[in-house]
Amino acid sequence: MTYTMLMAFAVFIAVSSVTPGPNNLMLLSSSMNFGVRRTIPHCLGISAGMGLMILLMSFGLHWVMQHAGWLIDVLKIASLAYLLWLAWKIASIPPTPLAVNDEASPFGFWNAVLFQWINPKALIMVISMFSIYVPDNIEQLTLLQISFIAIVINLLCISVWMFGGTLMRRLFTTPATQRGFNVVMALLLIVSVVPMISADLGI
Repeated sequence: MTYTMLMAFAVFIAVSSVTPGPNNLMLLSSSMNFGVRRTIPHCLGISAGMGLMILLMSFGLHWVMQHAGWLIDVLKIASLAYLLWLAWKIASIPPTPLAVNDEASPFGFWNAVLFQWINPKALIMVISMFSIYVPDNIEQLTLLQISFIAIVINLLCISVWMFGGTLMRRLFTTPATQRGFNVVMALLLIVSVVPMISADLGI
């Protein structure tokens, strides 16, 4: 991989990681409601899940994804159902102004790892990475290196959203504003994936 291609790859990962999507919206909501410290496992799980996906793609799963379109459709339908449930959970988090919410539980590390497999944005991001930036004859060592670069860039970008929840806590200090924030986050979570899934499925 040339230096120019590597820079283009890094920009692609950064833009894909930092733009709004299920992972980032959930991190923002989690840090707003539970605090940054309790959201760190969620943040680390996202990058670990993406890293695992990249490794499995490199060992043949990419070929399966390209030749089994029905599998992508199943994952997208499952992701829509699961995200609707997550949106309801976010909207129903009880407001706890000026204090970290201890009544509910944030997304855990392994939940975040597994979630990447039904996250449309993560799937498209990794599949695009292999389709555009990773040649078929790439050496395994080079693949591991660019995978590590992707994980680091992803972690740095999504951390911006996690720490953004700290600012949100300072702005939304009453039960009414906090509940309104959760409802808006739930709606944005749905909006972020429904058009993409429905367009691909022809709905």
